[in-house]
This record gives sequence, C-alpha cells and structure tokens, in this order.
Amino acid sequence: MSHSLFRYFVVLLLFCAACRKEPNVAFREFRELTVPVSGDFADLCMFDSLHGVAVGGIAWESGFILSTADGGQTWSTDTLMQRKMESVCFDRSGQAYVCGQDFVLFRAPGSKHWESLRVNYQWNRACAFPDQRHGAVVTGGAFRFGEILAFGPEAFWQLDTVSNADNVLYDVCFSNSATAHAAGLGWLLRSVDAGYSWQRLDVTGDFFQSICFPDSSTGYVCGSSGTILKTTDGGQSWQEIRRGGSAGRRNRAFRALWFSDAENGCIVGDGGLFWTTGNGGTDWSQAEPAPGDADFTGVFAFGARGWAVAKGGRLFYFEP
Repeated sequence: MSHSLFRYFVVLLLFCAACRKEPNVAFREFRELTVPVSGDFADLCMFDSLHGVAVGGIAWESGFILSTADGGQTWSTDTLMQRKMESVCFDRSGQAYVCGQDFVLFRAPGSKHWESLRVNYQWNRACAFPDQRHGAVVTGGAFRFGEILAFGPEAFWQLDTVSNADNVLYDVCFSNSATAHAAGLGWLLRSVDAGYSWQRLDVTGDFFQSICFPDSSTGYVCGSSGTILKTTDGGQSWQEIRRGGSAGRRNRAFRALWFSDAENGCIVGDGGLFWTTGNGGTDWSQAEPAPGDADFTGVFAFGARGWAVAKGGRLFYFEP
C-alpha cells in the first residue's frame, strides 16, 4: 500500500470515529399531543416546569401562539394572527418574546396579553433576550438579506444597532449577558458587546439552522445538510464533529438542536430524524419511537422531560 493511500485510510478512520452513529435508543415515553391548530409548528420554549409557549403558522397566511400551564401536557390557543411566528424565548424574569413575519412581540410575567415590541415588516427568524435590558433578533429572506437587530440597554424599546449580512440568518442566542452568537446560510457570527458589533467567524460550508449554548463555554451548531459544530471556548473557535451531506436515509435535513448541558442533547429534522447524544456529540442514536412521517422543526428539554414540534400541527412529548 502506498504512503498516500495509507494516509487516506487513516484520515477516513479518524473522521468516522469522530462522530459515530449508534443503534436506536428507546425512550421511556414518546407520544403525540392533541393541539388546536393545523399549521406548521416552528418553535417551542418552556420557562419553568409548568409554563411554556409554542409558535408557528403558514407563511404569509396565518400564525398562532399556543401556551401551556400544566407542564406541556395540554396546549391552548393564545393568539391567532395573519403572519407566521417563527421563534419564542423567555428572559430570566419570565418575560416572553415571539417573533416572525413582520412582528416582534413580548408578554410581561403574569400577563395574558401580547404587546408589540417592533413592527418592521421583515421576516424575523429568531429572537434571544437574556434579560429585559438586552436582546437580539435575526432576519432574512429565503436565502439573502440578513440583519441582526440589537436592543438595549439604554432605551430598550428603541432599536440601538442594525448589522447586515449578505445571507439569511436563522438563529441567535446569548451564552452570557454580553456574548451573543448568530447563525445562518454559510455564516457564524459572534458579539462580545451584547450585539452592538459582530465578528464573522471563519466557518462556512452549510446552511446553519440552529445554535445552542448550554453553558457559557460549550456550544453546538447544526446545519441543514448534516454538519455539527462544537465549541468549548465560548464560540471563539469551532470544531467540526460531523461533516454534512450524510444525514442518513433520504438525506434528511437537520432543522434544530437543543442541549440541556454540555453532554446531553438532541438534533431533530425531516423524516422523523431525532438523534440524541449523551457524550457531547461523539456518539448519536436515533430515538424510538419517533415517527418517521414527522418533519420536526424544533425541540426543547426541561429537566427529564422534552417536547418536539413538527410541520402539520404536530407536537410531541417525550421522556428519554
């Protein structure tokens, strides 16, 4: 065997060992819940063990906000609108925020009514608000014209800064009160001043869909073609722990990820893709009995319980 061929096989083996796909893992419980909507779910977030919000709709036709007060077992219609809602989050005080086509809304703790934070007639893809003094929203069209809108702290209800990106941006999160991260089509960006300025990182190669920091140092990103990236230094540098283009049968796209801590997380996507890891992304297993006909769009876990949302008005409760 030639030296060049030997090196090729060594590299191939190292790559395969870096992120292994293990046999399926059976969840203790995985069941679909009855919900009062039929439009596509986009996102779900729980503030505590009882209260949460889920959003979605049909692009340019309708939107909805659902809420739960019994630990995500039953969901009721909160608000209906004429635009799809894409993202929901809570800040530390329990104030909720949702964003989508044209609107960014908020609801104060204890209130039953949503109020307008911004009407900007843009496709707001995701929002993140660590507290009531700082926040960021990312926008973009089908593939282009991304923006990051940063709020606070001096005049929170006024927009402080707008940062532009050539391509659409799909997700944003804060790893601490000052450090923010954004992801999109071939882009990862980082801010160390709560969104006033952003640095584009030297990371490309996928349509990055979702970003999550379970702690201030460790973060994960997934791309639609199957790329998984990991950081252990607060997002200054990222390592590819899975290369895109091999998401299993039928090339199922990755859509969202969630990590409860640095080791335990999951990735969901099209065609019933529901992968879990318990060792920081080194090994992944398909969850059973996640239905193969569900096109998952979001996932969230709180303690030992979790929820996943999908297209076609489908919402699932699970316990690993």
